[in-house]
Amino acid sequence: MSLLFLVFYQSRAEADLVSDLDAIIDSPKTPAALWGIRIEESKSGKVLYSRNGDLPFVPASVTKMVTTAVALDRLGPDYTFTTHIQFPFHQFPGNGVVHGDLQIIGGGDPTLGIAEGAGGRKILNQWARQIAKEGVERIKGDIVGVDSIFVDEPLGEGWAWDDENYAFSAQASGLTIHGGTVGYKIDKNSKQRLKKGQIHLYPKSDYLTAKVTVTEESRQVKIGRKRGSNHFVVEVPKQMRRNPAMSGKMTVNNPTAYTATLFREALERAGIAVEGKALDRDQIQNYQKGRRQAGGMVWTHHSKPLSEILPLANKRSINLVAEHLLRAMGVRRNKAGEVSKRGSVGRGLQTIAQFMKRHKVKSYRYKMVDGSGLSRYNLFRPEDLNRLLRVMSQHPEAEVYRQSLAQSGKDGTLTWRFRETPLEGRVWGKTGTLSSIQAIAGYLKSPKGQELTFTIMVNNYASGSRKIRNRVDRLLLKTAEWVDKSPPKRSGDKSRKGK
Repeated sequence: MSLLFLVFYQSRAEADLVSDLDAIIDSPKTPAALWGIRIEESKSGKVLYSRNGDLPFVPASVTKMVTTAVALDRLGPDYTFTTHIQFPFHQFPGNGVVHGDLQIIGGGDPTLGIAEGAGGRKILNQWARQIAKEGVERIKGDIVGVDSIFVDEPLGEGWAWDDENYAFSAQASGLTIHGGTVGYKIDKNSKQRLKKGQIHLYPKSDYLTAKVTVTEESRQVKIGRKRGSNHFVVEVPKQMRRNPAMSGKMTVNNPTAYTATLFREALERAGIAVEGKALDRDQIQNYQKGRRQAGGMVWTHHSKPLSEILPLANKRSINLVAEHLLRAMGVRRNKAGEVSKRGSVGRGLQTIAQFMKRHKVKSYRYKMVDGSGLSRYNLFRPEDLNRLLRVMSQHPEAEVYRQSLAQSGKDGTLTWRFRETPLEGRVWGKTGTLSSIQAIAGYLKSPKGQELTFTIMVNNYASGSRKIRNRVDRLLLKTAEWVDKSPPKRSGDKSRKGK
């Protein structure tokens, strides 16, 4: 077979792929939307299919793929977040009485007090019991939360104000516990209107309050948090006498003060009397003056390594993790290891810009304003996200990065996608979803071992999210099927020799 014929055959086959993928997108049954797609051979970079591949799209949580890549590159897989407890003495007092404040100093750990974090959900209770075992019986001072490792930027630019209550909008803080959220349970009713005593917040804390209000405007029970406070309000329709059981999570305001309060309450449960208050150090003027001294003994708690934290951002798509990673990569330290510049969104974005420039993605080609993708101000081109993926496939920590991504039919946000198809377990990707936005980017290995790099972002559809997602999956399945169809071999190939 001549080389000319082989080139013609391959060109014809590629035209067939383009035609097949176009037919999926342009079907009258596909909801009207704007599609941005780039599918490439991973090794060669050869483009197999592109539609608007050089136009910017809102990526939603696919943004986390960028944040985690740069965090891994800058911080390394063994990086840990450190949280300190600082005491106003150099050894525990023999009489059991502490004169001064206990400080809990945050290191930006987004996993403190969550099930996947080091120490789990009971970490504050563990610390309190340990202090009690050292003989401490009374603290004549305050419990002070310190979050100064990060600039105070709790919410992202462009985040929707009416999303603030939802757990996915948890406030970023240098010191946070339980992912900056509180759980709630509402009892089921069959004959009576919901009462305050049937609303349960956990963990139980004086930091949180709840009440029931009767409204004529809604048709179902609603729970929300009054802005700028930790007062939770449950709205019950006037005519409602029965309601289903409800549960979920809501954000708290000021995670630093929340952490300090929960620690104070943990100390009291451990039998230690605390005479002072629980405070955010930002609420205290001239903190270092007078009796408030920074010196003393320090206990240090380390998070799990970054290699185990990245999956929380990429597989689980936890926004708070990505936001803390963005700020952490912006922390600047001096030669002694002390923080010289606090972590911030701006410094984190500068670090990302340097990474992108180093890998030949010019700044005018994208816009990034947060680490999680919750903002609709973020804009990326499929071509540039593919470039990032290919860079990370050659990175020294390439396997750590790949394993942080969701795997089709196995875990994370891809647990239920591609099951019982040829691509089960063969797609590693990051998904993204906002209202009227669907996206996915990552790596695909066909059943015969052909590896592809892809980005698909769909914006501006009015309805039909499930149909859009199904079309996205069909595009990848069709592409995998196509690449496994071997082109005819040229005469002289070893496999044809002697035939």
